[in-house]
Amino acid sequence: MIDAPTLGRSLDPTRCLEPTRFLDCDTPSVETLAHRVCGEGTAVQQAVRLFEHVRDAVQYEFRAKLTPEEYRANRVLADGTGFCVQKAILLGALLRAVRIPAALVLCDLKDHTLPTRIVDAMGTDTMFHHGLNAIYLNGSWRLADASLSPDVVARKRYRRVDFDGERDALFPTTTLDGAAHAEVIRFHGMYADLPFDQMMRAFMTAYAHADLAALAKMGFRF
Repeated sequence: MIDAPTLGRSLDPTRCLEPTRFLDCDTPSVETLAHRVCGEGTAVQQAVRLFEHVRDAVQYEFRAKLTPEEYRANRVLADGTGFCVQKAILLGALLRAVRIPAALVLCDLKDHTLPTRIVDAMGTDTMFHHGLNAIYLNGSWRLADASLSPDVVARKRYRRVDFDGERDALFPTTTLDGAAHAEVIRFHGMYADLPFDQMMRAFMTAYAHADLAALAKMGFRF
């Protein structure tokens, strides 16, 4: 697993309980699912159940979205698919719906498993502003990345990310075959809500030379 000692974890957890523009934890669909999935138990047990639900039930989609509406938790839930940031927003909203403090974490993540054709089309092998969660449990912030759904993990022979509520759960550094997988280049910080404009600026700068036509031919739509 990637070590994450360089991320400051000083965000006040009381700021991470209420609904926001994107983490709309007070919408009926989000509240209903949160209570149905988490059931009875400790906050740790509930957080683990919600993490596993978002990881497994929301299909990962390798496609960034460009409009704010597509990043609202209730929209991600309705669509049933999302890329890393969208899944992190949904998980954060579900956790807040059951009064577990949750924040977003954004980082730049190098993916050593990307096919050459995608790297060439994107102009990089780094996922800029990759999204995951920070979850406040037993007095500490724990990082958890629920991005990759089981179909992607099986197809790419990745190591599954498991969260136990006691330790960080991030992308492993290697695949099941021992090949290099993920490497965090930079943490941008923890956020009580999605810094949408910041993320869009980062996308436009980092992927300014991407070949959109080539990506479209491979099935990626922007």
